[in-house]
Amino acid sequence: MNEESLTLLTDRFSELEMQTPLEEIYARTCRHRKRRRSTSAIAAGVATVVAAGVTAIAVAPAGHPAKPVNAQLTAFSISAGANGTSALTLRKGQQYRLDPVALRQALAQHGIPALVTVGKACDSSPEPTGLDQAVTAQRHPDGSVTLTIDLGTMPPASELSIGYFTSETVFALIQQGAPLHCTSAPGGQEQGHPYSKTE
Repeated sequence: MNEESLTLLTDRFSELEMQTPLEEIYARTCRHRKRRRSTSAIAAGVATVVAAGVTAIAVAPAGHPAKPVNAQLTAFSISAGANGTSALTLRKGQQYRLDPVALRQALAQHGIPALVTVGKACDSSPEPTGLDQAVTAQRHPDGSVTLTIDLGTMPPASELSIGYFTSETVFALIQQGAPLHCTSAPGGQEQGHPYSKTE
């Protein structure tokens, strides 16, 4: 664009009158920016709510209220003890739920074959001897019981039988593959099972 054309164009624009005051243009611009920010904030909020909703659905499907995190506590813990033993602690109370499969698997990880039952105690016929050497028990003031298990002293082809009751724990050695005798009455020795113990 040459200088003559630029001068002509400038003269033409100078003849125009601005109908909208500068202050109003500025105010409109500010309002537009606020609307854009509000829209972005709303979109972000909706995204957060949607994400939270998906999480809630994953945790608590419709019709199934979410349970409190501490509603059911693990009823057992197991750890390696001294001289190759394993220490199994069984806890009691309404807040605890014993999963017999989980306990059996945990014992298997320590090399201990076991039968775990809830609300019943089982022994076998024949029933191996040597329970006193293989398992010692200690009851704690809070009602929990710790079994110290010495795998090396368990007779060949034997398993540990644990009967978990609300008030006590019955344990015995059973012969693998032998017929089982189970009772829902706690108190192994009192029920005529001399090779069982109750804690």
